[in-house]
Amino acid sequence: MNTSELDKYKVDHLFLLIGENPLPNYVAARLLLNKGGMPYLVYSKGTKDPAERLQTILSNESIGLKTAQLVPLNDYESDAYHIKNAIRLRLESIKVGNIGLNYTGGTKAMAVHAYRAVFSKERPDTVFSYLDPRKLEICIDREDSPCIGIKVKPELLEVKLVEFFNLHGLKLNGKPTQEVQLTELAAALTKVFNNEDKAKQWFDWYCNVFCKEARKNKNGNWGDWNSKTKLAALSISVEKLPPEVEAEFKGENLIDSTGKLSLQAVQQLKTIKQEPVFKEIKDFCKYLDGLWLEHYVLKQVKNIADKNYIKDCGLNFKVSLPGTQHGFEFDVAFTRVYQLFAISVSTTSDRKLCKSKLFEAYLRARQMGGDEARVSLICCTNEPDALKAEMALLGDKKIAVFGRDDLMDLSDKLEKWIKQSDQDAR
Repeated sequence: MNTSELDKYKVDHLFLLIGENPLPNYVAARLLLNKGGMPYLVYSKGTKDPAERLQTILSNESIGLKTAQLVPLNDYESDAYHIKNAIRLRLESIKVGNIGLNYTGGTKAMAVHAYRAVFSKERPDTVFSYLDPRKLEICIDREDSPCIGIKVKPELLEVKLVEFFNLHGLKLNGKPTQEVQLTELAAALTKVFNNEDKAKQWFDWYCNVFCKEARKNKNGNWGDWNSKTKLAALSISVEKLPPEVEAEFKGENLIDSTGKLSLQAVQQLKTIKQEPVFKEIKDFCKYLDGLWLEHYVLKQVKNIADKNYIKDCGLNFKVSLPGTQHGFEFDVAFTRVYQLFAISVSTTSDRKLCKSKLFEAYLRARQMGGDEARVSLICCTNEPDALKAEMALLGDKKIAVFGRDDLMDLSDKLEKWIKQSDQDAR
């Protein structure tokens, strides 16, 4: 399929039934409206907020659409008379241009009665459509012949990650990271974690040497990091470090004249653009605490981005939620067209913690990306298949689990995951 086939079904006036997730409506508006076209957002009392957010988002984007008209149903989202009456009032005001109805969102009753309101033999060019989440297709419904499915390809549409959050009225805490930090060090640590004995050696040094110097001790547990002044004064022994990591510390000029890790030297680390790699020393500490694996994963995504049409990717997508202490976070995420791929990352092999992280990522990804969303967990379990089997209720095609043995060829594994998702959509 090419763009001309979709162009044949674009309209000047498009009625959209708004559900709790406005993503399908956003996609339909972007793909099915002519330049200068008018969206009509049909919503109930329970979907007023998504409708108003979508109205604002479509108005703010430079895609040449008129400001969307809101069509409220109030409490009558299942009432045939009120649904047909609300839509017909808008139809009567349309004097020029062809009309379309996309009934992906909303209730089943809204879809049925909206169709009855819009369908007319006097308007044979009316376009009826819906978004098929299984096949990632815009489906054009016709009375006298089979449905036409048009695959939504990367050249047709690209939804940025931040747009998924905007559509749901969620505000990101800070700017997500899109540049990989200390690529070689992350690769060295990954190699260490690929070997269970060396991973134990790393944890022994990190917990019993590094944290002992760099963190506050709170009731026998590690608390916050020490102050910037105290951290800058630290030189920490690397005697018990795995040699691969020590070599990378030396390569980054983080080893001082006494042969120890200098946290003051962290402040001298620069990016290619000669900007600080870490804003504060504690950010380097957090990197060693496990963020290095997120950066490694982001690097693997970037490695396969071009040939897999990945246009937007990043890490550290944090969102505050009312009533929760920490909100939620996507460790790493990327988009292909309008499909969200969310990756939860952890250096642990603890089964309970791994399941918890995967389950939360799944729920949040489905909330934001709908049925099209895909989720994976990258951790250090030795039994990824067994862990995935325990999460079978989420659906085999919806999730993937990558363990310790997958780390060294993660780019290939991620690419196979993407291709499997494409196959599932056929």
